[in-house]
Amino acid sequence: MKYFNSKTIIYFLFLFVYQLVALSQTNHTKLLDQYLSEYIVIKNVPSISAGILKDGEILWVNGIGKADIENNVSISNSSLYRIASISKPITAVAVLQLWENGLISLDTDARTYIPDFPAKKYKFTIRQLLNHTSGIRNYKEGEFDSKRFYASTGEALKVFAYDSLSYEPGTKYEYTSLGYTLLAAIIENVTKTSFENYLKTNVFLPAGMKTTTIDKQRDIILNRVKGYEKNAEGKIVNSPLADLSIKVAGGGILSTVKDLLLFSNALLENKLLKSSTLEMMTKKSKLKSGKSIDYGLGFALSFEGDSLKYYSHNGAGTGFSSMLIINPNLKTASVHLINIRDRNLGSPAMDLIQIHSSGNLLNPTKTLSEELMKTYMASGIDSTIKRLAYIYTNELSLFTLNEDEALFFSKDLIELNRIPDAITYLKDILKLYPKSFKVTVAIGDAYLKDNNHGLALRYYKLAAQINSSNSRVNNLIKRLSGR
Repeated sequence: MKYFNSKTIIYFLFLFVYQLVALSQTNHTKLLDQYLSEYIVIKNVPSISAGILKDGEILWVNGIGKADIENNVSISNSSLYRIASISKPITAVAVLQLWENGLISLDTDARTYIPDFPAKKYKFTIRQLLNHTSGIRNYKEGEFDSKRFYASTGEALKVFAYDSLSYEPGTKYEYTSLGYTLLAAIIENVTKTSFENYLKTNVFLPAGMKTTTIDKQRDIILNRVKGYEKNAEGKIVNSPLADLSIKVAGGGILSTVKDLLLFSNALLENKLLKSSTLEMMTKKSKLKSGKSIDYGLGFALSFEGDSLKYYSHNGAGTGFSSMLIINPNLKTASVHLINIRDRNLGSPAMDLIQIHSSGNLLNPTKTLSEELMKTYMASGIDSTIKRLAYIYTNELSLFTLNEDEALFFSKDLIELNRIPDAITYLKDILKLYPKSFKVTVAIGDAYLKDNNHGLALRYYKLAAQINSSNSRVNNLIKRLSGR
C-alpha cells in the first residue's frame, strides 16, 4: 500500500477547504438573490440593485426589475441610479483631500475660502458644514424637487446666500444638503477647477469608478434609470421632474452598485484618504455643549458599545432611495439602489450584509398602508379595520408595525378626500396607541380638515395633555378657542 506524501496531503486539504468556501459562497449568493426576488414583490418597487464587497473583492452584484417601466427596459449592472445623499460622503472625501494637502483648514472661518459668500451673524467652519452643524438652512418648500437649472455652483449658492443662519454654529445638528453646495464652492475656489472635474480626477479615477457622473437633467446620459413614486392608492407613478443643479454635492450624483462598492474599497484600502484621515472622518462630532452626535464628516455612524461598527449614508431623492454601508472591521461593504422614493423600504443593504455574514435569510416586511389600501378599495372601511385587527393579532412578523406606519394609511385616505373614513380609522388606531400624541393630533387635524372645529379642538386639547410643549397644537387650541 502506498502512502500519500506530505505535499499531496496538503494539496488535498487545500482543495477540500477551497471547495467548502466555494460551496458556502454559492449558498450565500443564492440567499442574496432570493432576498432581492422577495423584496421587489413584497415592497412593490420598480427595481432594486445591490452588491457586497469583502476584503477588496466584489463578491456579489445583482439587479432585478425595470429601469424604465413604460419602455420595458430591464435593470443591468450598468444602470445608473440617482444615489441622492450618498453624494455627501463622496464630496466629503474631496474636501478632506484638500485638508490633507494643506490647502484648507477645517476649523477656521469657511468664508476664508468663499469670500463672496455674505457674512453672517456667526462664523462657521468647513468641519461644521461637513457634519451639519453650521447653521446653514435646509430646503424651503419646493427646493427639494426644484425644477430650475443653475448653470454653476455660484448660481446655486444664491438660493440661500442671503438667508440668516438657522442657529449658532456648533450648537445643533440640522441635516442640510445646501451646506454641501457651499463645500462644492470651496473645492472650486481652492482648486481653480470645476467640482465635477475635481471629482473625476481625484475621486472617481483613483477608485476605479468608471461610470459615475453628475446627474444633469438636460443631458443624454446612457443607462440612466427612471425614478418613480406611489400615489395615495399605492400605484406606481412617474416621479416629478427635478433638476439637481441646486444640490450637486449633496445629492446630485449618478452611480452604479459596482462603482459605489469600488468607492468603499478605495476608502478601506486608503486609496483616497490616509488611514488617520478616514479615522477622523468616522469619529462622532461634538456640539459646543459637549454632546456627541452619531455623524462624522460626511458619514452617519453606528456603534456597538464604544466601538465603531458601521459608517454609512442613506439617500432619498426625487424618485430614488439608496444606502451605502461599510463595516471597517470586517472590511465589508454593501449597497442598495432603488428607483422609487417610498415609505417602509427598510434597509436592504443592512439586511444583505447580515445575510452574507450569517448565512441566514432575512425576510422583507410588508407595507401596512398598501395592504390596507387593497382591502379598502375592494371592500370599504369596515373590512379595512377588520384586516388591521387581524394583522396586529396574527401577522406581526410580516409587517413593520408602529404608530408612524399606522398613520400613513390615514394620510392616504385624507389625500383621497375620504375624511370620515380617515377619522373612523384613526380612532381605531388610537385604541392600539392610546397615549400617542401623533395619533391624537392626527384625529384633530382630520376633524379640522372636515371643518368640525369643535371636535378638532377636543382632540387638540387631549393631545396637549400628552405633550403640552408643542407650539403648533397650542396655537391651534388658542385659535379654535377664540383666544
